[in-house]
Amino acid sequence: MTVKEQVLLILEEQKNNPISGQEIAQRLGCTRAGVWKAVKALVDEGYQVEAVNNKGYTLKTSADVLSHVYIAKKVKEAGFDIEIECFETIDSTNSYVKRLAAEGHGRDCIAIAAQQTAGRGRRGRSFYSPNGTGVYISFLLHPEVSVAEAPMLTTMAATAEAFAIEQVTGFDTGIKWVNDIFLREKKVSGILTEASTSMEDGSLEYVVVGVGFNLYEPKGGFPEEIKDIAGSIYPKDAQVENLKNDMMAQFIIKFLEYYRTFPDRSYLPDYEKRCFCIGKDVNIMTSEHSRLEQDGAGVDKSHAHVLGINEDCHLHVRYDDGTEEYLNSGEISIRL
Repeated sequence: MTVKEQVLLILEEQKNNPISGQEIAQRLGCTRAGVWKAVKALVDEGYQVEAVNNKGYTLKTSADVLSHVYIAKKVKEAGFDIEIECFETIDSTNSYVKRLAAEGHGRDCIAIAAQQTAGRGRRGRSFYSPNGTGVYISFLLHPEVSVAEAPMLTTMAATAEAFAIEQVTGFDTGIKWVNDIFLREKKVSGILTEASTSMEDGSLEYVVVGVGFNLYEPKGGFPEEIKDIAGSIYPKDAQVENLKNDMMAQFIIKFLEYYRTFPDRSYLPDYEKRCFCIGKDVNIMTSEHSRLEQDGAGVDKSHAHVLGINEDCHLHVRYDDGTEEYLNSGEISIRL
């Protein structure tokens, strides 16, 4: 841990109360000049540190900048030991941890970024992830489960994400099957899960679970192609203290709580109670977003009534002719 990171931890502990540079230096075994350089670096990053003669340094507020130290400390206090890296800017957190896996990184780890220059979404789409509006995280995981069970990590992540948003903001969220988090009738996140399997026996080598949080509305709004569906947790003019770090800590802790018992479905009740399509009439679409047509038996599968979900998070639907089916993939929209 660097001197800057250690100084930040001490200032966080003493928040709104002054502590002298001499005391910090003694605690860290460094010079007062080293403390001053660390404080200056924190101020340059956006932290509001007040220096008063004969009193010392006071952290007035925590700026909304990513802090590896803060997140790792919270996660460790919750009983989890996992490698975490934070970046101000990266091409893609999913791409980064996949590169680690390709290089032989065999441990579970996490990459977090405040901006992605080449964010990736489902079906080869790009994921809009500009600076100052969101936070993006990817897990590199090595679960000892079958390939068939790996997709459950996606719904697990969605449940943990909804929980984190609710804990940090107090806002109510909903999940649109399969894994879209909705707030005020807008989608506020994206999840991309990727897996690698062995060419020899088809076994699971690793899974990457990537999640993007739309924290604030971008200046000028979202791009034309997503503006009707995309939303943010807070409006563009908001500035919430330490939001990125608190959101990441809560999300990681909840996800790892669920993951600790995986492949048990301990999270399913939490998922189901937030799944707002249950009991609704829905349109069913293919992956290309076109309505399904009749199947070989002449059953119209373009719309249905949602009865619930099963233990694999498959959607239990009833078609207009009374026949029922469990859907394991696809897109749905609520019929108005």
